[in-house]
Amino acid sequence: MTRRFEKKRHPFISLPRHKRNDAFIKLKGEIKREVAHYGGLFTSPLILDESHESQWFDFYFLGLDKFTLWNATIITSMVALQDAAHDLAYKQTVEMMTAEELAAECKMEFVPADPSSTGKVLTYRMVEQEKKRYDQFGGLTFSEQLGQLEAKIINEEPPAIYEYFQTDLSYRYGIGLHIVIDAEVINRTVIEQTIIKFRELGEQNWQAEYSVSKERITIK
Repeated sequence: MTRRFEKKRHPFISLPRHKRNDAFIKLKGEIKREVAHYGGLFTSPLILDESHESQWFDFYFLGLDKFTLWNATIITSMVALQDAAHDLAYKQTVEMMTAEELAAECKMEFVPADPSSTGKVLTYRMVEQEKKRYDQFGGLTFSEQLGQLEAKIINEEPPAIYEYFQTDLSYRYGIGLHIVIDAEVINRTVIEQTIIKFRELGEQNWQAEYSVSKERITIK
């Protein structure tokens, strides 16, 4: 069978209005059934951790019309800072390497791990590679250099972090929504307040005028 006969999955936003409305009604019922767990504004495939350690969460909630549902990921400004620092550190680390060194660092090797009684390989395991130390990193490994640069960026030159809502129309279930919020933890109250704010803004892309105060972002 050729691939041209495979059923294509289109982005949610491109579906006919009646299919989006069907998804809206189904999600509305799920939110209602999960009201004891999530409060009635959203639902999630995840268990909401109400501890003081929760820094991100994935959840679904209804749009203001009957044809939109939001597939959201929310993270704290602390996680956003860690992600930004990691991206900068990775870019700087890679720029100090040759293409051959980077290819060797990313190479993965697998060997048979679980053969069947007939000799057929059922599973494979990844071979643990010896970590190479690089002269340009002062004798550090790739991961050690990356970690050192991340810490330096966070402590000495942290990038500005803004609260924002960023939509993503490529999602196959709902419309994607990436959220950065200035909060110490992600709990039900924070998520509910975020949904209300997003609706008040007209369910559109938004970024705060001012960055989150560096004093408020604490890396644990």
